[in-house]
Amino acid sequence: MMLYYISIMKQKIILISLILLILLTPAILFASSGTPEPMEVPEEDAIDDTIKDTLEKLETLYRLIDEIFLFDIDHEAVYESMAKGLFSALEDPYSEYITAEESQDIQDLTQGIYGGIGAYISKPNPSYIDYNDPETYMVTIVAPFLGSPAYKAGLHAGDLIAEIDGIQVNEYTVQEASANLRGVPGTTVELLVVRGSSSYKITVERAVVEIPTVRFDIIGNIGYLQIVEFTPITPGKVQEAIDFFTDRSYSSIIMDLRGNPGGSVDSAVQVADFFLSSKTVLIMESGEGEKSSKYKTRLGTLVPKELPLVVLTNGGTASSSEILAGALRDNDRAFLIGETTFGKGLVQNVYPFYDDFLKITSAQYLTPDEHNIHKVGIIPDIEDIEPELTDEAMDSYIRVQEEKLIKQFVDTQTTFKDDEVNSFISELQADGIVLDQQLLRKLIRNEFENSMDFPPIYDLEYDNVLRRTLDYIRTGEYNL
Repeated sequence: MMLYYISIMKQKIILISLILLILLTPAILFASSGTPEPMEVPEEDAIDDTIKDTLEKLETLYRLIDEIFLFDIDHEAVYESMAKGLFSALEDPYSEYITAEESQDIQDLTQGIYGGIGAYISKPNPSYIDYNDPETYMVTIVAPFLGSPAYKAGLHAGDLIAEIDGIQVNEYTVQEASANLRGVPGTTVELLVVRGSSSYKITVERAVVEIPTVRFDIIGNIGYLQIVEFTPITPGKVQEAIDFFTDRSYSSIIMDLRGNPGGSVDSAVQVADFFLSSKTVLIMESGEGEKSSKYKTRLGTLVPKELPLVVLTNGGTASSSEILAGALRDNDRAFLIGETTFGKGLVQNVYPFYDDFLKITSAQYLTPDEHNIHKVGIIPDIEDIEPELTDEAMDSYIRVQEEKLIKQFVDTQTTFKDDEVNSFISELQADGIVLDQQLLRKLIRNEFENSMDFPPIYDLEYDNVLRRTLDYIRTGEYNL
């Protein structure tokens, strides 16, 4: 597993630092079952006595503090803190109170479209600033979107942004940086860009940008489809991929859901519809134990039912991506290879609440065969688990990263040359780095790819699971 995560380091950076998304992990990413109507607030006589008693005590406490506290109270801040505290007390990592200010990030996530410059960024938390290292306090361009304003303005992977509209970004969080880069299409933002030892200012006009959620290519005659996350635009992108495969006479598909943290349930159901005809995708179960199999595909498919389909999973395959994987497997449409999935079987809805929003767990889902995968995950048909690093090897890995040994080497190179790379690896190992040669080569190549705007979609040299899956499709044998 460690080797695979390292092999897609750049994609992981993208997943955790999208320019216009809140930092999300499977622990807080939600799957929406649609756009619900505004929720009705219960009438007072319908409120449980316990709730009423609690609110009366809370009001008494609040008024007492207001009466005796020495300083002025920010009542809006108090309300927000109370609301968030209420959700925190639920002890449900998927439910939260979302302020109006925070909601724009959620809308960008769920819609997959926003107004901005169109790039993935990363930025460490301001508490980790080291003024000897600009990457710790400036915004790093991880990659511009193809054809986006950032791309057209000449921004490249590895560029640093020191100022946004004349304001230094040093104290910004990644969310604050992305919020300042985002804006109404047609408006402009001035950036102070640092590239190497030089700096310059550019003005970028914001535009409507689609977040890339799907990557695809053809490997021989096998279609490779990587779904990064599920948003409303994802099904259309998957259809583009299938059309691409069809034009090239594909014979099978590998659907890569590794590292996909989920997203919209509706989007996952629509993708399932391309492969399943009149089949149940998931069974929803409410708090009262009521079940309804309302998520079913339509008659007919886009992909022929006899065409082989393999789905790749790992511990980062969560939420809606587990819904899709479970539906394809339970309906005997796909074969799963990789690692056990994350195990998020809960569904959240987002409700407008005055100017803010509530994201709250409202149901759990079961796979078509009624398997509850929450906190369990889906075990693939063939388990292919990359070995974890030993404690000694992990210490070496941490040292390599903290001392930026590989970055310092790559900065002196123009291309990946085997002789120089092998010589550098020998130096590292002689200096006490106990990582094996294959892993070090991959780390070095990752660093080269971090300077590329559009890195390769797949890596057959170091992605062992993908390479073995290709062999399995071609020969019928999976050799661990």
